[in-house]
Amino acid sequence: MRNTYIIISLLICVVVGCGPDKDRGASPKFDIEGEFADMAGDVAYIKLVEENGYEFIDSARVGEDGRFRLEGNISGPDFYILHFASDISRQITLILDTAQHVKLSGRAADFPDCYEVQGSSESEGICGLIHRIRDTRTVSDSLGRIFRANVNSSELSVIKQSLDSAYNVVYKRQRAFSEDFIKKNPDALAQIVCLSQYISPKMPVFDPQKDFHYYNGVAERLVERYPDNIQTRKLVSYVEKTRLAQGIDSHSQGKVAKGDDALDIALRTVKGDSVKLSSLKGKYILLDFWASWSDVAKVNTENISKVYSKYRFSNFAVYQVALEESKDDWQKGLKAQGITWVSVSDLKLWNSSAAEAYGVRSLPASFLISPDFKVVDINLPAEKLDDRLLELVGKPVKRTQEANKNN
Repeated sequence: MRNTYIIISLLICVVVGCGPDKDRGASPKFDIEGEFADMAGDVAYIKLVEENGYEFIDSARVGEDGRFRLEGNISGPDFYILHFASDISRQITLILDTAQHVKLSGRAADFPDCYEVQGSSESEGICGLIHRIRDTRTVSDSLGRIFRANVNSSELSVIKQSLDSAYNVVYKRQRAFSEDFIKKNPDALAQIVCLSQYISPKMPVFDPQKDFHYYNGVAERLVERYPDNIQTRKLVSYVEKTRLAQGIDSHSQGKVAKGDDALDIALRTVKGDSVKLSSLKGKYILLDFWASWSDVAKVNTENISKVYSKYRFSNFAVYQVALEESKDDWQKGLKAQGITWVSVSDLKLWNSSAAEAYGVRSLPASFLISPDFKVVDINLPAEKLDDRLLELVGKPVKRTQEANKNN
């Protein structure tokens, strides 16, 4: 099965060609002894996974007996990929450490879904994960074929119910295996691969939202043991972004209730101008919290934009707080979404004074404020904002009408 579906999102890189690092000479070595049937004449490559690509470490032509040997200098455990020149898309992930003699074996027809490895406990762990997910996919694919073969059957609903039940058993077994792997290998870098496995393109074994505690737990353990490892740092960054996107660890919800006086805030725009929320007093104000890194916030803003373009001349304004830490990301986000209303930030993410004042710990979050500065709605879905404004301010005024009124 050549299409492996394994999406190791934390390790995806663009392949870049470069020569061996001459400064690695003082580091301990690892070596790989490979034997792959039906690969004679091919070329094997071993590359180190780096921040933005792969660093070439070594290559060797496969002999007539299917054997080859690779080696490299290393200062500690790290992620590598091995592939053959005949098909660069087919590769296996290894975690190699100092002074390791690793033996790899397999067949061309089975690579990379089926292979054997010895001499590297981390790589052996990945191999076990690969074998198990391969077996799970095989069963899942067979269930899919049965469904497609009966799609026009009068008994489809009964067949589907049976197939769903069988799939749930398969998923639960895979899930139990993966959970057990994390439990038994609490300090293994291979946990990153475990968290990144997919049964099918849209079915991860672990869901970052529902299973955040697994991602967070692995990140906390690995950053303590391997603080300088690139993949550990990527996992930590991913976990932090997920935490922010979900507003996890909320402890200050509900500071402002419907009917309360709105709390005034004053933050700066990207140009550095300080703008108070109260400066818009006299209009209906949508105080909205947004972030360029949050997909759900971006979708919400798209819906707000439609309403804003309709009611912007009808005593309605938007005051949007950007939960950012990078001014550059903030500016790019504004440009990408075409935001023209008031956008302010103190670049403190969830520590933003505005987020703290209103108890915002998740996105999307919004407060509709009346002209007399009272909170009239909280977290009103953007798609319902149109109806609410129609109720509050009446039929939207067109720009030409507004212009005539001012003349």
